[in-house]
Amino acid sequence: MRDKERLHLARVMKMRAVMHISWEYPPWVVGGLSQELKSLLPEIAKRVRTMLVVRGDTDGVTEEEGVRIFKSASSIRSSPHILAYIHALNIDLLRGASAAIHEEGSVPLVHTHDWVSGIAGVYIKACFGAPLVTSVYTTELTRSKALGSLLSMGIFDIERHCFNRSDLVVVKSPEMKEHLKENFGLDGGKIALARNADELMEAYRGIQG
Repeated sequence: MRDKERLHLARVMKMRAVMHISWEYPPWVVGGLSQELKSLLPEIAKRVRTMLVVRGDTDGVTEEEGVRIFKSASSIRSSPHILAYIHALNIDLLRGASAAIHEEGSVPLVHTHDWVSGIAGVYIKACFGAPLVTSVYTTELTRSKALGSLLSMGIFDIERHCFNRSDLVVVKSPEMKEHLKENFGLDGGKIALARNADELMEAYRGIQG
């Protein structure tokens, strides 16, 4: 076995599990993220043990297509402000993540999707030192075109905080990579272009050492 193959095998063996965190996944469908993850996660599960923490109607654990799903019921159903709701949602997601870590017996690599669930990943990294990956599909600047309100500025600040605390930021296009470099000051070496499961696994291995 060549040295390169030994290194590749060592990285695969070291990466025991990946815990994804998202605020939507079928049957919870809000936008396109649900279907994006529905296509991606079963493919990742063929390569490494895969868990998903997501909001649900009730707390519970299920398994679909090789993905271990930890559902966290929303403790707050409505809120006078979206940012207050998002912070409450992330506390609920942390409850699901705690159940996943307890079952796994160790802290896996953590991968959050979208700014809505990013805070939970930052907390887990701060508490356990877990490697943190954040996928970026859009940003407040690409959605709103300008930070013209306190809400937009608040969302932008959450995005910036989560991106800065991440070990790796994953995008699906060169244009988004340039957007993050220009508007969030991220180093290009911290941003990985991953358009499918194989490219994402390679990105994971890169931060596993």
